Amino acid sequence: MNYLRQFQYNEEIIGRYIDVLNDHPESPEMVKSQISHLLNALDMWVNRIEGSQSNTDVWQVHKPAQLHDLNQKCHNAIFHLLEIGNLRKLHTYENSKGETYRNTLDEVLTHLIIHSAHHRAQISMAWSEVEITPPVCDFIFWARDKNR
Repeated sequence: MNYLRQFQYNEEIIGRYIDVLNDHPESPEMVKSQISHLLNALDMWVNRIEGSQSNTDVWQVHKPAQLHDLNQKCHNAIFHLLEIGNLRKLHTYENSKGETYRNTLDEVLTHLIIHSAHHRAQISMAWSEVEITPPVCDFIFWARDKNR
């Protein structure tokens, strides 16, 4: 599977999670924090790859009304990286603790997909505990629905 499909899926599924949050403002605070966190991570990693400084904090919580725009902004930036980036190129960056590392774009993109899935699972569990039905997020259902 290619990264374009993975991130098209990721954008749409995160959008569904945002919709459930907007429909359920009584959601646990953890849900609001985790959705913001996974979007913050996308933003921060794009900035690292581009060699710029992110204005986003790892655990910054956004207002629910801002989340769809942030989701679209982050994914548009990733789609742009997919057009112009070299998957094998090493990028040097600092993490949130100021430590310097080097990873390829391929490694970063893989991390972002797994990171998003990890936090969506946490969110789904939190919603299930308070009897809010999380969105279906299996890739295969997305692919079947989209005839991809």
